[in-house]
Amino acid sequence: MEECSCKIVLVGDSRCGKTSLIHRFVSDSYTQVYTPTGFERYTATYCVGGYRIHFTLWDTSGTSAYDTVRPLSYKDASVFLLCFTIGSPDSLDNTINKWFPEIRQHSQNIPIILCGCQSDLRNDAETMCALAKLKKVPVTAEQALGVSRQIHATTYVETSSRSCPRSSREAFEISALAALGKLNKNHILRTPLSTMGSRGKYKNKDVLKEDLRDRTRNCILM
Repeated sequence: MEECSCKIVLVGDSRCGKTSLIHRFVSDSYTQVYTPTGFERYTATYCVGGYRIHFTLWDTSGTSAYDTVRPLSYKDASVFLLCFTIGSPDSLDNTINKWFPEIRQHSQNIPIILCGCQSDLRNDAETMCALAKLKKVPVTAEQALGVSRQIHATTYVETSSRSCPRSSREAFEISALAALGKLNKNHILRTPLSTMGSRGKYKNKDVLKEDLRDRTRNCILM
């Protein structure tokens, strides 16, 4: 089995779910206690698509205090996991207005995977109530897919570190295959986030939207 290394840099607003996503992938753990992040580095090794991949995961701070030093972690990145929380439409807006421009300013040709974290918040009563007071709703799959196309992301994935543990691993597997240039019909992923059908054919946009809705619902029930 061929071995390779993959540096994945997670970028996005503070408290959007980046650290929880990493913890679920690296140690299959989850905590609701929020701990501010500066810069943290994690490692893990998994077999993905016929490769033994040594993952190096960089967890970056989303606060403005780190704006000048954050890009230092972008050097030699294999792929960016651009994260936002589905519980905040503003977080999705920031992927366009802040994070995508910052990434491309420092890394012009590196693949970007758009990642909607905390998908369980889409049906969370407290979240919906808080957003309703602002005349907003949680981010829909259609909205996120639109942003994914706008920023020319390689693909869009959704995760819930709390209620759908497998989605975290699949997000990193997809990221690694994208970095290797192997995210195609020959590497069919068993994932709620895949753009490929059961026979290796790429799904059209309507099918992908329905797949995101149905499979995210299933994850939330886990």
